Amino acid sequence: MKTQKIIKVGNSLAVTLPVAFVRDGNLKMGDELVVETAPIYQTMVIKSKKMANNSKLSPEFFDWLDKFTKDNYDLLKELAKTP
Repeated sequence: MKTQKIIKVGNSLAVTLPVAFVRDGNLKMGDELVVETAPIYQTMVIKSKKMANNSKLSPEFFDWLDKFTKDNYDLLKELAKTP
């Protein structure tokens, strides 16, 4: 796991991409990336736009997952605790 810092770029905030991510993903300047966020978990997934539509999971699954997570938030938080 690589740690990145949030930096200021103009009036915006940005996170740089690790060189291994760029190299392994065969990315170059100007490529478009899709950023999916899950604020409840404070997570995001970054993938190339060309791979974004390559998901085997349906939008209905993600709707179900969001509802399940909201309905069972306390239980999931308890299960996530490490001993």
